Amino acid sequence: MQKLLTFSLLLAGLSLKAQDYNAPYSIYGVGDLEQRFYDRSIGMANSSISLMSSPYYQFVKNPASLSSLERSNVYVNMALTGKIVSYAGTPIGEANRSTRDLSLKSFSVATKLNNFWASSVGFMPVSYAGYHYTATKSIEGSNDSYLGDYEGDGGLYNVYWNNAFALGRHFSVGIRSSFIFGSLNHTETLTGDVLAADIVTKTREFYNNFRFEFGSIYAANLSKNWKIALGGKFTTKTTLNSERTVSITEGGTAVKEDETITGTPFSLPVSYDAGISFTHKNRLTMAVDYNYQSWTDLKQRGYGYTLIDSRRLSAGIQFSNQVERWGRRYEKNYVQAGFFTHNSYLRIRNTPVNEIGGSIGYGGYLSGSLFYGLSLEAGRRGTITNGLIKENYVQATLTLSLREFLFSKGHKYD
Repeated sequence: MQKLLTFSLLLAGLSLKAQDYNAPYSIYGVGDLEQRFYDRSIGMANSSISLMSSPYYQFVKNPASLSSLERSNVYVNMALTGKIVSYAGTPIGEANRSTRDLSLKSFSVATKLNNFWASSVGFMPVSYAGYHYTATKSIEGSNDSYLGDYEGDGGLYNVYWNNAFALGRHFSVGIRSSFIFGSLNHTETLTGDVLAADIVTKTREFYNNFRFEFGSIYAANLSKNWKIALGGKFTTKTTLNSERTVSITEGGTAVKEDETITGTPFSLPVSYDAGISFTHKNRLTMAVDYNYQSWTDLKQRGYGYTLIDSRRLSAGIQFSNQVERWGRRYEKNYVQAGFFTHNSYLRIRNTPVNEIGGSIGYGGYLSGSLFYGLSLEAGRRGTITNGLIKENYVQATLTLSLREFLFSKGHKYD
């Protein structure tokens, strides 16, 4: 239990560190949506909708996967990611050609409450915002103009409660109840000879609401050595409540200060996931996932952009190196590889912003109760067509999984 407390305090310290995120496309909607679930499967391009958790670690993507955890244990998982992005396109210069980011991507604590019910609580990001650009604006009815400086930051976050239930030996279901909250901040600074003083307008848009995910996994033996698993997930449509505050200063003098006005609600669409996996002798695993998000039905659009249906296809493979100890089989280490393609929900200037990438992973155990995973992902997002920006990125992820026994009156539960 002392390891558990130390591990949790370390994560709390990491989560308090400031994040410096620069993403040009995060100016649209509610920022850049986080499409990944950061767990052990990240080296398989996150292809884990049909994979069950094990007695040593959790899979997060499908809420049903928790049901295969072992009783008498508490599991703590976290993921920390470092990312380097280089940009290309007409608006890009030497000063803004690249950026770096380090952030805590997930944190969860899970346990199995009885023979068929497992539960967890956790935290993960929903979206990020970080951008900075300048633009010249003309004054209506005049030949004069002023310079506008625009900067944004913030993001949305998800605190969830996950419950999974084993319905017999082959079938599991789960539900993840999430509370989404956060704010997006936008600052406009107007300067120019036509203005008596600089005008600074700061807007904060607060969002919140509940969202629910329903998952299921069916697993069975195909033969003595082969297993098959089918997984699915349905995520409800959620309209985020919105409240906006505005502050305006002119030459340092407050004109408005945190004035509350009606915000613009933003909807997250219905989402469907499906996947299949094959496992050979519990060593070789091959998995394919598909995700579809119905953005078009929401009819959300803004200046120069529309939201369109999103599709993500991924495939991954894993080889587990296992050894026999004390009459049981244990995993010594593993290697992974994966590939994905993602048709994004953004269409800007009638041009889709799509993504493609691949990943590799390696992991094992550091001690009898602490497991680690290292993954590297490289990809490309966007295009330079029609004045857009192309992002080439590399990100490294460290995942840690801690398993500790739970005791009561000196006896361990079976």
